[in-house]
Amino acid sequence: MNKDTENQSVGAEEFLQISFNILNTFGNKLPVSLCIHDDEFQRVVPLFAKDTRLSDKKQEQVNNYCNEGNLFISKEDYASLAGHISQNLGALLTEHFLDEAAAAEIFYNGVLEKVRSFYSNPIGETLSELSTVLAIFCEYVWVDPNRWTHFFNTLKREKDICCHAVNTLFVGTSIYLKILYKPGEKMDLKPLTMGLVLHDLGMTQIPPAVLTKPTKLLYKERMRMQEHVDIAEKMLNRLEIRDEIIKACVFDHHERLDGSGYPKGRRGDAITLEARVCAIADAFCGMIADRYHRPGLNAILAAIILTESKTKYDTKLTSSLISFIISNNPDMKALLQDKAKMQQLRAIALQKAAQ
Repeated sequence: MNKDTENQSVGAEEFLQISFNILNTFGNKLPVSLCIHDDEFQRVVPLFAKDTRLSDKKQEQVNNYCNEGNLFISKEDYASLAGHISQNLGALLTEHFLDEAAAAEIFYNGVLEKVRSFYSNPIGETLSELSTVLAIFCEYVWVDPNRWTHFFNTLKREKDICCHAVNTLFVGTSIYLKILYKPGEKMDLKPLTMGLVLHDLGMTQIPPAVLTKPTKLLYKERMRMQEHVDIAEKMLNRLEIRDEIIKACVFDHHERLDGSGYPKGRRGDAITLEARVCAIADAFCGMIADRYHRPGLNAILAAIILTESKTKYDTKLTSSLISFIISNNPDMKALLQDKAKMQQLRAIALQKAAQ
């Protein structure tokens, strides 16, 4: 589903082409309205409306138009299509027409749904469903490095633990791949992606009054919040999750290189690469999101704060974070070229990093 130069428009309306790969997920009831290009009138016209049930004859007609490359949906129907494909993410692995930015949004929605399901009911069945979606995600991002660069624009800024988990997944995976990716040498990304998604699992058991407090937390409340790591350890044990990479992300994402973190005060090489990646992704996604006591920070400012916190975070990884942010993001690239603005942001970052 890629906007093609041959696709037609009526006024300001745009149309996106549907491939057989996506069409095959529709079943006999259409999740979107379908259109075709009428050569006689030289415009795109409706074929079948959303929710139409396809008889054998109608299905054959749709297949023929698709085979000719003459099957479209209106851009107004994109949200419906995205919602449908997010239930069928496996189709994206063989989809050649889908715009990468659109695919990133669809993956976000699909993974978010499974994270919500697991976080609300952390049992083996929902964990298995989440694992399946993450396996598809891993395969998708590995095939083409250019795909990672579109994830930043899908990040949500909401006060939501599940959105934070998916944000951390997208950011952490991209940082990790920018460091370790080698064409032709496939890595097993699944443990890392599961660790990134589950890193704050223990937060589901923290009282809402603490999580949603509109002012800064008191010392006692901060200590209560820090218990989410110990809670998560018990939850992983109950779910019989024993993978060391997953456990490192969950147990050590608040550890810092200088030993100032928690819960064990680990430092330096005692913190694995995967836990360092998770720590940076978690901190960054936490800073850019709106919180109950403050609005989210500008992404570049958040990244600079982490970069300037040299004693706490791996500088090679924070540099990769900035590279990830500006990839395919003209606004962020322009900001980096504004010397006066960057000086101002750096001054703010140094101040915050020292706090």
